[in-house]
Amino acid sequence: MCNIAVIITGGTIASTQKNNYISLNGDKYKIIELFREKNPDAAFGISFDTFNPYTILSENLSGKYINTLIKCVREILNNSKKYDGIIITHGTDTLQYSAAALALALSDVETPVIFVSANYILDDKRSNGLINFTQAVEYISSYDMTGVYVSYDGSVLDAFTLLPHMPYSDKIYALNHSDKLSEESSAREFLMYEGITFDNTLLTDTAPILYLKAVPGQSYPSFNDTDIKAILLETYHSGTLGTDSRALQEFCEAAYGKKIPIYVVGIENRTQYESTASYDSLHLIIMPELSPISAYIFLWFKYSK
Repeated sequence: MCNIAVIITGGTIASTQKNNYISLNGDKYKIIELFREKNPDAAFGISFDTFNPYTILSENLSGKYINTLIKCVREILNNSKKYDGIIITHGTDTLQYSAAALALALSDVETPVIFVSANYILDDKRSNGLINFTQAVEYISSYDMTGVYVSYDGSVLDAFTLLPHMPYSDKIYALNHSDKLSEESSAREFLMYEGITFDNTLLTDTAPILYLKAVPGQSYPSFNDTDIKAILLETYHSGTLGTDSRALQEFCEAAYGKKIPIYVVGIENRTQYESTASYDSLHLIIMPELSPISAYIFLWFKYSK
């Protein structure tokens, strides 16, 4: 018998259409019923226990909900009943953020955790929800896995490598487009390298991180908001920023004067452009080759401690 805990958190996979809107008033457990109905052979020998710590549309995700989800997973793992894996149903909008957070917070956990979502409600024939759920069940029942993953459209992706959605697209991509399962998750490797643990850290409800992405002619905010503890700058694809910009220079100087660190993500280990030569004088802290989402979540944890 394969025992799987299923955590329901809402999102499209647990929704229905009502009054021309996607609504959470649907059958939140329908995905399990569909799996048993459409895959009777695969369902044989699979036991599901369900948990529902909260129900939201994922665009409303905050630190409070991420903390609740982490606590729920830990309580399941500490339960006297042993589970072969945990599946978390989640909305696609912020799936990558929750997945990265759990990858960091649960880096010491040996039980596989797999997120699944749906691009359309389950009643819509275009929905990939059942495909994603079925694949998660297959991986848990067939592979010896550790770490946190996302099952989506035929791939099982390391949660710590996930990239933001492209505009107008529900596709999920990862760094290097890799779906190879490794013995050590990238989150675990990164935390071992950094020498940091987040196992008992709770996130602040609102992140104390200012996240900015490089665009031409960028305007930068002032530092009237004293709740900002760190800044994350995402570079252009080649690891560059517009360092000739007086606005950027003044922004970096003001942050340095207020002892607010500025982290930079997006720089590959390759020959750099001239514009990057001033990163040191601008007091920028270069992060390893992380996905921007994982860099953001990492800093959220770091400055919530």
